[in-house]
Amino acid sequence: MPHQNRPTLDSTISFPWRILSSMTLALAGSAHAAVELPAVFSDHMVLQRQLPAPVWGMADPGEKISVMFGGQSLNTTADQDGHWQVELDPMEASADGRILKVVGSNTIEIKDVLVGEVWVCGGQSNMEWTVMASSEPQREKADADRPTLRLIKAPHVTETSPQFTIDAKWVECNPRSVLGFTAVGYTFGRDLQDALDVPIGLLSINWGGTRIEPWISEKSLAAHPISTEQMMRLNMACERFDSMPPAEREKQQESRRVQHARNVAGYLDRQLAADSGLQKRWFTSGFNDESWAETTVPGAWKDLSPELGGFDGGVWYRRTIDIPQDWFGRDLEIELGRIDDSDIVWFNGVRVGSTVEAHSKLRKYEVKAPLVKSGPATITVLAIDSGGAGGMYGPADRMRITPLAFPNATVGTMSLAGKWRWHKGGSHKGGRPRAHPQALQKPGTRPTDYAAMHNAMIEPFTPYAVRGAIWYQGESNANEPDRYRTFMPMLINDWKDSFGRDSFPFGIVQLAAFMPYQADKSAEGGWAFLREAQSHAARITPDTGLVVTTDIGDAKDIHPRNKREVGRRMALWALHNVYDRNVGSWSGPVYASHEKVDHNGIKAMSIRFDHAEDGLKTRDGNALGGFAISGPSGTFRWATAEIIKDADGHDMVLVWSDDVPDPVAVRYAWQNNPEPANLVNAAGLPADGFRTDQ
Repeated sequence: MPHQNRPTLDSTISFPWRILSSMTLALAGSAHAAVELPAVFSDHMVLQRQLPAPVWGMADPGEKISVMFGGQSLNTTADQDGHWQVELDPMEASADGRILKVVGSNTIEIKDVLVGEVWVCGGQSNMEWTVMASSEPQREKADADRPTLRLIKAPHVTETSPQFTIDAKWVECNPRSVLGFTAVGYTFGRDLQDALDVPIGLLSINWGGTRIEPWISEKSLAAHPISTEQMMRLNMACERFDSMPPAEREKQQESRRVQHARNVAGYLDRQLAADSGLQKRWFTSGFNDESWAETTVPGAWKDLSPELGGFDGGVWYRRTIDIPQDWFGRDLEIELGRIDDSDIVWFNGVRVGSTVEAHSKLRKYEVKAPLVKSGPATITVLAIDSGGAGGMYGPADRMRITPLAFPNATVGTMSLAGKWRWHKGGSHKGGRPRAHPQALQKPGTRPTDYAAMHNAMIEPFTPYAVRGAIWYQGESNANEPDRYRTFMPMLINDWKDSFGRDSFPFGIVQLAAFMPYQADKSAEGGWAFLREAQSHAARITPDTGLVVTTDIGDAKDIHPRNKREVGRRMALWALHNVYDRNVGSWSGPVYASHEKVDHNGIKAMSIRFDHAEDGLKTRDGNALGGFAISGPSGTFRWATAEIIKDADGHDMVLVWSDDVPDPVAVRYAWQNNPEPANLVNAAGLPADGFRTDQ
């Protein structure tokens, strides 16, 4: 069966893996090219149970291929382009590791192959976020001896056309490997495994900071009016790039390097100019820092002082060390671990280095020999955070000072972890520069380019048999909710076609609460519109579910750490809707209808909810919050809300305000961070935000 989503040769899309295969065959002459499989077929893989399981690869045109697994033996012949594909008949789950054998001019044996449930875990950083970086990693490790739960992680790559394979391999879950797993995906898979008692395979295909459009295929994007023009422009840009002389490319790249250097210098100068530490010369060795507070480094700013929890700007650190006599006049290297986000470093008042917008980069700076004297020396660091959490994060063993090219030093390395003095500096000013000069890339290969990640990160896994997908993304599209309403269903249907499924269960994680709560804005909007677009996709697209997470967000961090609960809620949806398991409530209350009513002489709005069969309550036991109401003017005010029963004894919510005598519309949780919103069902699952005036 041909891959139903791969264009034919007369398509306008080029296929570098096809071209490479043809070139290889031509160069080889009469010699046979080895049979190849994409990386998804590797040791420890999990095949999807109860569905036909495609196996595909590359070979010489006309070469006969045999595939054997679990008592099945299938034969086919590579087509004129060297492509071949067979389908294993549906199989029941099996935790017995078996061999998948492919025989052509060579033989490939894939070992320890299981059969169970396979899911795609897609999205941006909140899906990519690892168990190690989430809350309670030690708790997850304690339950991670699960050799039949397996994961394959796609690296971050882009391409202008669909790719055959990718640099990835399956790994078994154990207490060490689990720390690098997607935290949402792992808890989702673990809960499925506990309930279903079958092997679980997770395709971790995600990339922090990405938009939704690069994850959709060119075929789907080119066919829809919302993106047709963008795809045409992209194709024309690719043609112009291909025709550009090499000298012109180098000229443009050099121009980018020069401009980036100017931007970086201007950015650091701007931060220093706004910081009183520069005028007070906090960086000099003679400055008296005894009045500064003391802290232990590495550590986060929020641990220094509560006022730094959401602070964007500079914090100064100082530490005085004793330089050994035999380090005199020798080059030294200062390592400071990771600093969020930028930094400037001085050694005895002389600036020795800086880094911008690279929170994950390990800092290394060289101190030239003429600056190095024996005795006391002061290292000063201005750490600059431009958004989110700040701090000097280590690790401790990568915070040190070392003499270079001096193997016989009496002191080989001196640790810089431990006690430092610190002082708050100035607030952040202006925009943020790039960490590196923007490379001159072929259009279509940037992470923001339409279809770029579908080509490189989705295509190599298709048409692998999977049960469905879970998705956590939207932060990078938050300012375009109207377009997202189109792109989200488009992506679901596109992946359904790409993986060759008639039905394709798809779970959406709604954006969590983020940014400061605005008590004076009862209907702020913002991220609420993007959440509404996600809810819309779940309503109109078959086999699609929604997980609400506004109650487990973090006002100060776009990456809330409680991924365990996100995975648990997603598993409830899948177990109920995909596997027909009785899990009780799997969704929080969802707005169903509203009606204007008279409440003790006051006009009010009654709101009915789906998924409230066992009743409604508040998460915290307090009065209902998060509801806003408006009259004909369209001005929303905070409202009083109460859970009452209708004539049939079903719970509903009554909403009113003494200041709105003629209510027209109600909104709930309609803020970036809907902190007061506390409506849940009997199972404690939170209500989806809504507006009756859409």
